Amino acid sequence: MNPSLNWPRVLLVAAAMSIVSTAAYAQDRMALDSVEHVRAALEKPASRLTLVDRQPDFSVHIEKKRPMQDIFEIPPWQLPPIGWQPPAWGTGINLMSVVSYVAKNIADAKRGHDERKAHEEVQQSIAEWCATQDHGGAYIAICPQR
Repeated sequence: MNPSLNWPRVLLVAAAMSIVSTAAYAQDRMALDSVEHVRAALEKPASRLTLVDRQPDFSVHIEKKRPMQDIFEIPPWQLPPIGWQPPAWGTGINLMSVVSYVAKNIADAKRGHDERKAHEEVQQSIAEWCATQDHGGAYIAICPQR
């Protein structure tokens, strides 16, 4: 190895070591100075300034607001107050009760029709199944007797 190439490395290492040792010395000196500063502050006499506790002469009112409360005082989806009735038209018949009565009768009629239709389908399916059994399902309780 060429000795002329080692000189820059040696100089670089020496400079780094001197910087590190200088920084360590400065830290030690600062630590001693800060301890001495604290000791000096503790040896001073107490402050002559005295603070008097005052009674508060104000009040604070905190009010929580919903987002966009300024825009919608009453939300558009809120129903009118209870007790409000739509005005009667002409004869004073409550149309809502008439409509609900008709709707209930229609629903009852449809339900009765659907039940009869379902009962007939079940009876037909049972009769078809019984026909495929031995002796026409004569000994099966669910099968209709012929």
